[in-house]
Amino acid sequence: MTSPFSIIPLLWRSTRPSHTFNLPAVAIPFWIRKGYDGMTFFGHIITHTREEADTFNQHWDSMKNHEMIHLYQARSTHDSWLCFYGRYFLFWLKAKRYRRHLKNAGYLLNPFEMEAYAHMDELNYLKPGEKAVGWKRYATMTLEERLKAYKTEVLKR
Repeated sequence: MTSPFSIIPLLWRSTRPSHTFNLPAVAIPFWIRKGYDGMTFFGHIITHTREEADTFNQHWDSMKNHEMIHLYQARSTHDSWLCFYGRYFLFWLKAKRYRRHLKNAGYLLNPFEMEAYAHMDELNYLKPGEKAVGWKRYATMTLEERLKAYKTEVLKR
């Protein structure tokens, strides 16, 4: 069993998003909720098992693309993981109150997640040297507009 404290070296060794070109996956099951395949955390993808981590490391599929979109989003938030997670948390808090309309609304109506889910199947969505800024369009929407966009744009994939 991996220690909950094994996440500390990931924080210590993290580099700026612009200096990260691939997110290596590591298995730290304590830090990821059931029902989620991976989670971007300071330049790494956290998974439940070593086998899942190996799959992320060896294959660039839609889930790897989803997590890589978060890397490109972090580049667009002042090239800072702290700014990215600060905004992510604020968007999550704001959308969480909409949970009566959508289970996991804090997560699913988060502009960062909406962009990542909408484009995760487009393996050529990310261009080297660019930033993922599609989340900004979702951020300017009201929660009602985001819910409608989630149903029409995100769920269509």
